[in-house]
Amino acid sequence: MIESTYHPRGLARVEKDRNRLRIRLPKTVLNGKDKTFSLGLSANSPRDWNKAQEICDLINTDIRLDLFDPTLERYLPQYKTSKYLEKVKNLFPDISLMELWQKYMEYKTPTWKPSTLHHRQRCITPLIKKSGVSSPYDALELRQKLINITSDGYVKKTLQQVNAAFKWGIKHKLVRGTNPYDGMASEFKENYEKEEPKPNAFSNEEKLAILEAFQNHKIRGNSYKRYYPLVKFWFLTGCRPSEGIGLKWENIKASSIEFTESITTVGGKPTYSDKSKNNKTRLFPMNQELRGFLDSIKPEQYNPTDLVFPSPDGKPINYGNFSQRAWDSVVDPISKRNTTPYSCRDTFITEQVNKGVPPALVAKWCDTSVGMIERHYYDNSVAHILPM
Repeated sequence: MIESTYHPRGLARVEKDRNRLRIRLPKTVLNGKDKTFSLGLSANSPRDWNKAQEICDLINTDIRLDLFDPTLERYLPQYKTSKYLEKVKNLFPDISLMELWQKYMEYKTPTWKPSTLHHRQRCITPLIKKSGVSSPYDALELRQKLINITSDGYVKKTLQQVNAAFKWGIKHKLVRGTNPYDGMASEFKENYEKEEPKPNAFSNEEKLAILEAFQNHKIRGNSYKRYYPLVKFWFLTGCRPSEGIGLKWENIKASSIEFTESITTVGGKPTYSDKSKNNKTRLFPMNQELRGFLDSIKPEQYNPTDLVFPSPDGKPINYGNFSQRAWDSVVDPISKRNTTPYSCRDTFITEQVNKGVPPALVAKWCDTSVGMIERHYYDNSVAHILPM
C-alpha cells in the first residue's frame, strides 16, 4: 500500500511504499517519464518524514524556479553524491571496507571481552563479507545489502559496528570526510526493542521448591545436587549467572562480596573475563544468611584463586550445558513456564523492592539502574501488594 503527501500537479510529493519513503517526481520535469526517488529513510520515523519533506520542498522550489536537477545529485546529502564519493575514494583509494574493519578489530581486540570479540568475529565479520560491499564510503549500498541478507537486529548491530570503525578510521586518518554511517542504525530495532522482555520472577513458594528440588535431585543415577549451592547463591545475591560461576574465594571479603569478573560460555566453552558486564567492580554487602551459607560450603583447604562454585572436576561450570540440562530438568516441572537462571536475579530484585529497599540501592547492589529495574526486573505478578 502506498501513501503520499498531497501536492498540486507538476510538483513532487513524498510517498510511503511499504516501510520506506520515496519521492515521486512529476512527469512534466522528466519528459513525460514516471520516476520515483528512493530516499533510504524509514516510514516509521517522524524524523525521517521531516527529512523527506525537506528534500521534497527543495525539489519543488527548484521546479518553480526552473532549476530542477534531473540527475538528482543536488538533492542527495553530501556524502551520497557521486562527486563526494569520487573525491574521498581518490584521497584514500587503497583501503577497503573489510580492511578498515579488520584494522579496527585488531585495535580493539585487547580491550574487548572474549564474548564481545567472539560475537564480532562470528557474527559481524561474516555479514560484512557476505554483503560484497568493497568501499567503506558506500554506506547506502551496505545498508541495502544487509537488509537483503539478515534480520533488522543484525542490520542494526552491523551498521553500529561499521559506524564505530569508520569513526575510528577518521581519527587515525585511514578514511576522510563525513561519516556516512552516522545515525543510520537508529531506524532499525532489535527484537528486545520491539518487545521488551518481561520480568519473570519466582514466587516464594516456587523458589523454595526449586532449592529443595536441586538439593535432593537424583534421577536414574544422574544428580544435579551439585548445583544447589550456585542456585542458592543466585537467589541470595541477584548477581548475573556468569558472575556467580566466575566467583573466587579471594572475592569473599569480611563483610562483602567483590564482583570483579565473570565466566561466560563462548563457542561452547567457558571463557574467563576480568570485567563485569558494565566494566565495573562492585561490593555486595553480606547479611547473616549469606555469610553463614558461604561459611558452610567453604572447603577446609583451598587456594584463594579457587572457584567458589566449580564443576566436579574443578573446572568452571558450563552455563550452556547447565541451563539446557539441569535447569530445564529441575525447574520447568515446578514453574510450568519458560525460565532461565536470570529469573533468580528477577526474584532477588523483586523481593528487595517489596521489602521496602530503595530501588536505587538495589540497582547499586546488582549493577543496574532504577529504569532497568522498573522495565525488566521488578515482577509485580508475584508482588502480592494491594493499594493502601
